Amino acid sequence: YKQKGTGRARQGSIRTPLKPGGGIIFGPKPRSYNLTMNRKERRLALRTALMARIADVIVVKDFGKSLKSPKTKEITDALNRLGVSSESKVLIILSSPSDVVIRSIRNLEKVKLIAANQLNVFDLLNSNSLVISDQAIETIQEVYSDD
Repeated sequence: YKQKGTGRARQGSIRTPLKPGGGIIFGPKPRSYNLTMNRKERRLALRTALMARIADVIVVKDFGKSLKSPKTKEITDALNRLGVSSESKVLIILSSPSDVVIRSIRNLEKVKLIAANQLNVFDLLNSNSLVISDQAIETIQEVYSDD
């Protein structure tokens, strides 16, 4: 209706939240829920997680270097020789994994392969045992040491 002369209140817009089909009062706004963490804090958390799992670490020299073609059975046999149960979750950390090793491990459900410079706290704490190559230990010391 018209704004003046009726004795009723001014209505303003038809899109007002007070009218049917109007807007929403305090409607949702786009928002990011991401949390950021300082680099030093992230490295300290990683070092702490690694030191907490030091009892479960198995250090191996030249893991998977003798593989000529991708064979999952050879990886499972190697893990059994190292005393790692086939039912437990295993994290294998290599400095630079070859394509043959990657293709051999990717079919194993409870075995995860990760590069030494891509470590994360979840994978370290989620696995039951850690298999680390000696070159990966050097890479971890270079990347994650105190500067």
